Amino acid sequence: MKRRNYGIDLLRIVAMYMIVLYHCLLLGGVITKATQIGIGSINYDISWLLDTLCYCAVNCYALISGYVGVKSKFKLQNIIKLWFQVLFYSVVLNIIIWVTIPNVPINKGLLIQMLMPISFERYWYFSAYFILFAFMPFLNLLLNKLDKSMATKLLITLILVCSFGETFIFRAKTFLSLQSGYSAPWLIILYLIGGYIKLYGWKFWKHDKTVYFSMAILSFVVFLLLGGEQSHGRVLINYPAPTMLFMGIALLNIFSKLSLNSRIIQGDIYE
Repeated sequence: MKRRNYGIDLLRIVAMYMIVLYHCLLLGGVITKATQIGIGSINYDISWLLDTLCYCAVNCYALISGYVGVKSKFKLQNIIKLWFQVLFYSVVLNIIIWVTIPNVPINKGLLIQMLMPISFERYWYFSAYFILFAFMPFLNLLLNKLDKSMATKLLITLILVCSFGETFIFRAKTFLSLQSGYSAPWLIILYLIGGYIKLYGWKFWKHDKTVYFSMAILSFVVFLLLGGEQSHGRVLINYPAPTMLFMGIALLNIFSKLSLNSRIIQGDIYE
């Protein structure tokens, strides 16, 4: 019997709340109002600091997929079930909007998009994850067949080229087709990194909490120094950015090492 890692379950819950907070700041208008007040104000600094602390949450989910998936059996029914869940919410949410907001138009195009959420990327993460899922058996085979030395070289290459390279060298967003991290290729990279951590651990630093907060502070300071959102300040507040990648890895390390039981966390995540 496979043993469940409840720390990973807890990370999923924490990451979910981080994403909710991030969207509240962005779509709820908090950041917009803070930007109107101006850089250097308390409102601006606090809202963007919170945004920076939460931004790595999406990376955490893809890292978790690799961490739990590299030793798991591939099951096609998993993606089918997930597709039906996404379809359900796509339909239900649209119906709620049409009922509660009469001025929202209903046309053939919107109905098609509602029924085909993957094709029209209504939820970008699921569309990217759908592609990742198709490659999972091959990614697992790659990770499990490589010896530790070659796997480590692959890991370092991915980080240098796809994280540092995308952030500081390949500024044209189409060069690596990572689309600032809103893409299947970036999720595949994170999956490989998460799978590596599961197989061999992470030996590049010892203090995960220090790394998480120091990377967040560095990203925030650079953000302010480069003029904030209206300039080039978000160079390190980006999914492929090294700081966001390392923050996600640090959180994965922290939660995967927690000793929890089913009375605290419930779920079906396996080591």
